[in-house]
Amino acid sequence: MTKCSRVIDFFEQLAPRELTEYWDNTGLLVGNRHANVNRILVCLDVTSASVNEAIAKKADLIVTHHPVIFKELKSLNEDDTKGKLLYSLVKNGIGVYSAHTNLDYADAGVNTQLALTLGIRNVEVMGNGPGKCGVLEQRMKLDDFLDHVQKGLKTPFLKVVGHADAGVGKVAVFGGSFDDDLGVVIDSGADVIVTGDVKYHTAIDAIEAGLCIVDAGHFNTESVVLPYIADQLAGKFPDVEVLLFDDEKDPFRAVY
Repeated sequence: MTKCSRVIDFFEQLAPRELTEYWDNTGLLVGNRHANVNRILVCLDVTSASVNEAIAKKADLIVTHHPVIFKELKSLNEDDTKGKLLYSLVKNGIGVYSAHTNLDYADAGVNTQLALTLGIRNVEVMGNGPGKCGVLEQRMKLDDFLDHVQKGLKTPFLKVVGHADAGVGKVAVFGGSFDDDLGVVIDSGADVIVTGDVKYHTAIDAIEAGLCIVDAGHFNTESVVLPYIADQLAGKFPDVEVLLFDDEKDPFRAVY
């Protein structure tokens, strides 16, 4: 076993807290820094499914990307969905550590893992935001690239904005909700940006700017970081069992 504080200290070397956006909520959001940790469950979100898995597997700590507490809590009771989850965690002695925007910005975080999953090389920071960009091993037609993205991210559908008539060679990635400046994408020289949760007006602006955006979904563009997290924790703490929550799924489904 190891202390929760050691897990936190190590994780904050991977994703330093100072990288966190001012509006975000990261760190140990439930639990005790001094608690013993024998088993860790890694997942994207704290849900009833992941909490039940943690209870069943006797996990002492859940490590997530999305914070279990994000908006201000005005009350805590079991009649509320969020309150019920938090009660279950506390009653079962399960802590929650969340690394959100700091993991987006981290050198080997969400966007780097997204780039690597898509076979993007020479990955570098795209502007001042968390986005990254790099090049494919060989240039592709857009249709071939879309197939490549779909297979790489194991997603049943994509939403595409604009065109890439000259093909795809340089790719920008921005996991999760795209809220970066389109000008940063233009300056990067990317042929396409792969992201998730593109807003309608952002899509309109992208078309006007001659940009191509591939919206592969929030879940699919961020869940790629979970195996990396699990591997890093398992490598650092061989006396702790690290479990990846395999049953976590995209909350959206396509109806054709």
